[in-house]
Amino acid sequence: MKYRDHRGSLADSMETVREVYTVEEIMRHLNEYFNLFGRTVIEIKFSHQGLDDRIGWDTWLVLQRLDNEDFFTVAGMSDGCIKK
Repeated sequence: MKYRDHRGSLADSMETVREVYTVEEIMRHLNEYFNLFGRTVIEIKFSHQGLDDRIGWDTWLVLQRLDNEDFFTVAGMSDGCIKK
């Protein structure tokens, strides 16, 4: 499936598109960034958003939960959902 990071614009976000096959791949990618700040992504979940006509993706939000937090934030978007 395709995954892209959440950025300020669609064009900026599309520059980060990568193929991923597991939730662990997404977590490793995100932790490369958050570990710089002493944080760790400990959970990922998906939320279906529907078709994005701009790019033709059946879009899912990729939500992350960081250590010591009870809430999820948007990490990026995908064109599918990985079942655990």
